[in-house]
Amino acid sequence: MTIQENQIKQTIARIWDVSSETYDSHEGHGIQSEAEREAWKNVFKNLLPPGRLKVLDVGCGTCEIGLLFAEMGHHVTGLDLSEKMLAKAREKASRRGFDSVFKKGDAEAPPFEARSFDIVVNRHLLWTLPHPDTAVLNWKKVLRKGGRLIVVDGVWNDGSLETKTRRLVSDFCTLLAERRNPRKGHYSREIDSELPNRHGVPSEKMLEYFRAAGFKNVRDLDLKDIMELQKKEMPFRKRIAYNYTYHLVYGEKN
Repeated sequence: MTIQENQIKQTIARIWDVSSETYDSHEGHGIQSEAEREAWKNVFKNLLPPGRLKVLDVGCGTCEIGLLFAEMGHHVTGLDLSEKMLAKAREKASRRGFDSVFKKGDAEAPPFEARSFDIVVNRHLLWTLPHPDTAVLNWKKVLRKGGRLIVVDGVWNDGSLETKTRRLVSDFCTLLAERRNPRKGHYSREIDSELPNRHGVPSEKMLEYFRAAGFKNVRDLDLKDIMELQKKEMPFRKRIAYNYTYHLVYGEKN
């Protein structure tokens, strides 16, 4: 890692440290209803082999997704660059009686032995990475033979006039209703310039990463139904802009 890359990752970690206090309260990040919780678990159950599995939630944040696997009886390890996100994750796991383990580290290069996990999962991470292709290769390394990689991401900004208009209206309404700048905490232009998928990751690009890394049985699932459940819990000012392409890509290690 170059000095510049290290500085960028430290800056990103500080941004997520600040976001940790409110992250789970944001629709689309924290799970806001039992219906959404069960929907996520049903999606994941259909992708998992039988038995108690070792799961790595890479770029876990507050481990909202990883702890769903703990609820299903699996052992979860969470990895993140942000100490404050990890503190939230530990608190949540402890409160719910899970034996989950949390470690600070780089999502692009997980500091674990090869073939350590049955499942590697992440949500809303791939778009934040400077080297997503390298990350997918390294996630494969820590998977056992037959292990599964599950990545949830979306296209957050397709550049269309409709999307720009929806965001402007939503941001203005949020500014009026909540008396806060909804864009505070967004990445700077300097950081954005280092991210090849800064507007989100189309499913075609995700499939490309998986296939280039040599995963087999690669599948792409539309998460439109989960988005609809999330929107039910949102105020109108948030629903205006919540119009993304949202998907899960899954693959198995040979």
